[in-house]
Amino acid sequence: MKIRLILAALLLGLTVVGCRNKQSQNQYIAPAGMEYSGKDTTEIMGLVNKYVQCLNEHDYDGMVDLLHTFKDNRIYAFDETQRDSVKRGLQQIPVYAAKLYSFRLNNNVNNKICILVQLIENGDLEQEIGVSKLYLNPVYVQDKWYLTLLDLNADGVKE
Repeated sequence: MKIRLILAALLLGLTVVGCRNKQSQNQYIAPAGMEYSGKDTTEIMGLVNKYVQCLNEHDYDGMVDLLHTFKDNRIYAFDETQRDSVKRGLQQIPVYAAKLYSFRLNNNVNNKICILVQLIENGDLEQEIGVSKLYLNPVYVQDKWYLTLLDLNADGVKE
């Protein structure tokens, strides 16, 4: 069972954290790389909040429906193989709670949203006990924001 959890975490790009540090590291940063409007913030937060809601409700189809792939300056919905793979990986992870942890916007394709996920029943999101982090990258294509899983090898992404 433990090996399956570790594999699922690696599959999804989750980073397991020690979580003994009680100091909050929440960030909501929008550097000057792009002009952001209230509409941008509203659209991004709507997507992120919907994703977190789906995660908390174990709505795997809803979560996968929100995710896309960005390549060659184009956005793509997941094909059936990708959908099935991501959905299977998500179903292997026990999620007791999730919340937005940090939010960093750099430009239209290089952003970082961190969602804190409680993986054990007696964990604590506020104290960061028994949690992992899931990273998303909102991208802006043809006047619309889309959610992608953060991939450091994706077009335009820099750490």
